[in-house]
Amino acid sequence: MRSEPWRASGKSASFFLILEVIVTLGILLAISCPCASAGPGNFPGDFSSGDTPGNSAIRWGPYITGTTSHATSIHVWTDDQIPVILEYSPEEDGGIIDGISLNLTSGGEDVHHIFALRNLDPGTWYYYRITADGRRYGDYRFMTYPQSGPVSYVVYGDTRDELPRISQENRHRLVADAIADEPGVALIVHTGDLVHDGGNISDWDRFFSTGARMLANATFAPVMGNHERNSTLYFKIFRSPANYTIEAGDFFITILDSNDWSWDTLPSQSVWLSESLAEDIPWKFVALHHPVYSSDEKHWGGFENLRKEWEPIFRESGVVAVFQGHVHLYERDTADGITYITEARGGAPWYALAEEKIPEYRKSSENTLGYSLIIGESGSPVVRLKVKTVYPGRGMPNENVEVIEEIILYPHDTASGSIHQGIIKSSLLPLHLSAPLRCLSYALRDTGCVHPGVRCHPDSQIIPFVFPGEAPQPNSSPMERA
Repeated sequence: MRSEPWRASGKSASFFLILEVIVTLGILLAISCPCASAGPGNFPGDFSSGDTPGNSAIRWGPYITGTTSHATSIHVWTDDQIPVILEYSPEEDGGIIDGISLNLTSGGEDVHHIFALRNLDPGTWYYYRITADGRRYGDYRFMTYPQSGPVSYVVYGDTRDELPRISQENRHRLVADAIADEPGVALIVHTGDLVHDGGNISDWDRFFSTGARMLANATFAPVMGNHERNSTLYFKIFRSPANYTIEAGDFFITILDSNDWSWDTLPSQSVWLSESLAEDIPWKFVALHHPVYSSDEKHWGGFENLRKEWEPIFRESGVVAVFQGHVHLYERDTADGITYITEARGGAPWYALAEEKIPEYRKSSENTLGYSLIIGESGSPVVRLKVKTVYPGRGMPNENVEVIEEIILYPHDTASGSIHQGIIKSSLLPLHLSAPLRCLSYALRDTGCVHPGVRCHPDSQIIPFVFPGEAPQPNSSPMERA
């Protein structure tokens, strides 16, 4: 039985096609209205602002990868082999100041310019700008990760287009610009399928154009999807392997390669995964492209081979949440205390879940654009995960984003974490709404948060899927988790 009574049953392919055409027309109308979208600013390679591969010195970038507490890499691609200048300075200097900032100049022997910044201060915002062919771009900013403590990062994915019906201009730009407007985001994790064909330069033109504001101001960490096709161009662009780790303060994120061309190497990846997750870090997350759990019509249950190979390691290593893509929607599942989030609403053609859901299923949002924001707070025993939907054509840019679900994650080694894993603030209805009046009464009384270290905003509308009076004591028998 579906959890959303507002969703019609028996959806057909023709219904989805008509729905996507209607929404796409709405997006086109919204984009044509100057009041409905923010201006792109001075971003090289943002072809909507007049730059094209023919009239801008910079084709792709700037974009940021490989950030640590003391280092980062800023990338710029040019059409011609020309020198590029990067200026940067710490935030405390109030931005780029002529004569004070540090300058780096790349040689003119390549079209891919990589500025490897080293000896940076941890947990610090830096400003930077780019000069190429006499034209200056910026100011932009990035943050080095703190050596300990919380950070905020975004997860989204599946931004590929399907021309001529669906374009990155009409969908991905809306999501990327909304992410760019999020304050304090240091990192963006993409769950894969960035483009339709990873070996096609034109596809990457559209990706970098529509994501320009976002990519210039936060570190970008991609997961390789099947549409990247294991292409050489993908590896040239990001200069990172298909599986790697990110250590950002108290957060440890492991990126896995789940594509079928890597299945022969799953055992060796598992050895590496176990060793990586042995790190003594409070919060452990995993990101991969293909879902371990899913109610997708085509892959009902998820990819069983990946689940058998990696889920035992997730459990033993204390992984809190796993982010996945491939199925173009939002779905939340829980299994053995781990939250599985399918976040693939970056703009690719919409998919549908099956009418019958898997036992681990909890919530979903279909036919929407959006992303998830993970927020760590100093001194807090929890991490908040806000699931956001981007609505095309809804007023000004800062008015078109809505939180549809907020999840409170607990460390794996706490009693509340083992019992609840998440107390939910959600506009999505519960899976089993057997006592709606009782549930509503708890929401109105604002008693949904039962962890002593969690403070609820007085204006919160909380639906407690674990009723406070019925929460079992530690070491009791398992119960239905949110």
